[in-house]
Amino acid sequence: MHQSVRDYWITFNDPLEGRVRFMYLDVKGYVSTGIGNKIDETARDNSAPTAAERAASLAAANRLRWLVNDVDTQATPEEVALDWDAVKSHLELAPQGLHGKFQQFTRLHVDDAEIDRHVFEKLDEMESVLVSRDGFHDFAAWPANAQLGALSMSWAMGPMFRFPKFQGHVGVRNWVGAADESHFTPDVGTIRIRNKLDRAHFLLARSVDDQGLPLEQIALDVSDVFGVQGALLALGFGPLAQDGVDGPLTQGKVREFQSANGLSGNGAFNDPDTVSALAAQLSGLGFTVQGA
Repeated sequence: MHQSVRDYWITFNDPLEGRVRFMYLDVKGYVSTGIGNKIDETARDNSAPTAAERAASLAAANRLRWLVNDVDTQATPEEVALDWDAVKSHLELAPQGLHGKFQQFTRLHVDDAEIDRHVFEKLDEMESVLVSRDGFHDFAAWPANAQLGALSMSWAMGPMFRFPKFQGHVGVRNWVGAADESHFTPDVGTIRIRNKLDRAHFLLARSVDDQGLPLEQIALDVSDVFGVQGALLALGFGPLAQDGVDGPLTQGKVREFQSANGLSGNGAFNDPDTVSALAAQLSGLGFTVQGA
């Protein structure tokens, strides 16, 4: 993948998945941690594991360096298993996701450095699987935005997701077709936002190809509130959801950016001076800017 995609990966995913230092169940009942890192090899959604699935899951969980709360000593495999089993036993809370308050059932945590290490380990593994599949052999030569969109889909569904029409489109660099076929379900919560983001990045990939822009740079569109939210996140003005809603949080982050750059603090995402300043700073960080 292009270095820009790797550099942007956590910024892109953090608002969607959050940064969670303990084990929890995602909405499909899989034990997860970090930035949406599944550590659960159970075959079926919202189901108890078989003995073999549990063993595979514990092997995945033990790839992380778990620390015992309060004392920060490294946990034993037995302690990891206790936390995993405790969380998995509360499938009734899975529909609540992170709001299920799973931390009360756990005694262990991972630190930020370990979360980042594991995220990139999984990202590299995922890319290696993806590029071996039909439609993805030319992945290294794709625009950064297309790489980002495909990796985002893989992060949510696994790199073996089966979308034949999508694979046909990306195999011939039909990024509009890919955008139309990138949607997956259930289209709720952060999955809805991820679907919107993936679609936007495939459409930006088309612009990159059509305009002959640098393939290795991520293009960001600052022409609407959705794009401005992404720009603010890229520039470090978080926490902020990239949901396309011009609400109090977005307006507050716009004001933070305006104040930091000596601009009128009106909180308006489409303020011309603000958009120009966003574009200039993004360009300075190596992004390609659209819509300015």
